[in-house]
Amino acid sequence: MLAHGPDTPRMHERIWVDPRQCEAVNAEFHWGDFGEIRKGDWDNQSEPLAEEPRTQASRNHWVKIQACLAHWNDGTSWESTGIYDHLFKLIEEGGTTDGCQSIEDIRHRYQKLDEIFNIVRDRQRLSSRAELSRIHFREAGGIVFHIDRNLKPVFGFWGCHRFAMAITIGLPLIPAQVGVVHYAVKDLWRNHFSLPGPRAT
Repeated sequence: MLAHGPDTPRMHERIWVDPRQCEAVNAEFHWGDFGEIRKGDWDNQSEPLAEEPRTQASRNHWVKIQACLAHWNDGTSWESTGIYDHLFKLIEEGGTTDGCQSIEDIRHRYQKLDEIFNIVRDRQRLSSRAELSRIHFREAGGIVFHIDRNLKPVFGFWGCHRFAMAITIGLPLIPAQVGVVHYAVKDLWRNHFSLPGPRAT
């Protein structure tokens, strides 16, 4: 974990990302990989954000983003986006999904997401985990971005709804949790994704 000394990301370290710079997604990594500096071509093998991912696991998350964009950008009802049917199918196949166990749970969750979206739009910012709860550990539970060899953020499929909010509203900077960092930028990534001032923690 500390193989690269001070360049190694801290567990759940907060970074500040311009979501408009994100053009790729990568579902290769899991929680145990976050905070690592990795060599290799994993970043070049990341998939374009605008295209449907190749794997079913990635598509399950991609569907959420597309539904959010259709709803918040185009005014399509949640039902018409197909997200209710999609999540209910996942519940039937595997039980609880996104904390939901029934169609009523799904409807309530997406009503709540609309409320959150309105708050974010009015404030023109997403809150960090520290702002949302006094009981937190850095940015644990936040949106996950990996960092590629070109210092570009790569969405890691954690925080799909919040990421979609940021894209829809056009937020220039959002708090996020660092995932995997490419070795080529191990000396540069932290300064590039830091925020001067007291919020850079």
